[in-house]
Amino acid sequence: MKLQLTKLFYKLIILLLITTTGYSQKEFFRSQQAFTNDQMTGFASSITINKELILFNANDYHLYAYNKNNGSLQWSYQTNFKSATPVFVQDSIVYAGIYTDKKEQSAQFDLATGKFIKALPFGPLKTKPFIKNGVLYSTAIHNYGCIIAYDLKKDTVMWSRFIAHGYSNQPYYQQNKIMANAEGSNWVALGYDGVLLDTTCAVKPDFFVEGIPCVKTLAAISHDGLEIKGKLSEKIFGNNFFERPDIITTKNLTVILYENKLSILARKLKIKQQVLVDTLPGDEFTGNDIAKLIDADDENTWLLYGDYLLQYNHSEKKVVSATNLTNWQPQAVLLEDKNIWLVSGKDGLLYGLSL
Repeated sequence: MKLQLTKLFYKLIILLLITTTGYSQKEFFRSQQAFTNDQMTGFASSITINKELILFNANDYHLYAYNKNNGSLQWSYQTNFKSATPVFVQDSIVYAGIYTDKKEQSAQFDLATGKFIKALPFGPLKTKPFIKNGVLYSTAIHNYGCIIAYDLKKDTVMWSRFIAHGYSNQPYYQQNKIMANAEGSNWVALGYDGVLLDTTCAVKPDFFVEGIPCVKTLAAISHDGLEIKGKLSEKIFGNNFFERPDIITTKNLTVILYENKLSILARKLKIKQQVLVDTLPGDEFTGNDIAKLIDADDENTWLLYGDYLLQYNHSEKKVVSATNLTNWQPQAVLLEDKNIWLVSGKDGLLYGLSL
């Protein structure tokens, strides 16, 4: 009887938490677009925060830059391209996708003014780039799907390598090499000159990417540079691992979300904690909602679970807040201090909410 009362008390606390935090956030910003039904079809939108600006890649094929302090529109540009991949900013230059001359390309824009600088000789970037010694490394829609090295000054692609569907997965840019995904659990090691670092493997890869004789089989690389593979990979991802997980690394942890299972690794691949997101909030949730990893630090993990933003304290193993965002039906979410920036699936608009 005492155990049943304890469980009931816990559920009441969770429901009270959800009720009290449900709509306590204040809406301080709403963008002013009016999207057509056609523009909302094939929903694809994203947000990037850079210093004082919020860059909104919107469903109406425009890129908007808003001042996050006063909400004013600083500039906009018709890219004729929309994407769920956030635009990238480096050295006051915005890298965004455009559609021009009947093809999709990457392009550069001035961050302060939105002035178009130039189109680049490859398709839209698919992952967050890495810039080293004046060269931009990234994956892009280039020759069907490649990792590329682009010389920023010479405006030329120095080298590219076909990695098929691996182009949608973030590479690991390490001190002396790049680890790029090439389908599922297959990863290829490259030098920054594009040269394969392993060409004499005893076991050949069993996948269709030509020109890559050797791969390493692993699921991911931890915050301390160790490979997640073998039995550990099975424990985190199961035996049918193919889709890429949500992963955020902090100084001391690797936080992984895969099929609604949250795994937290400490140093040397030690599993600190594993929990099913479906079991976290209590009876308010259906258990069928899809979870997305939003942010993490050494104490907390923030998850979008259905239309709820959960703050899960993994040190104390409890949900400390559950913010009801049902009114906005969030599709893209970024956290900044005590503010939530989101793109609404209901109307496609960009919102700023304070907690």
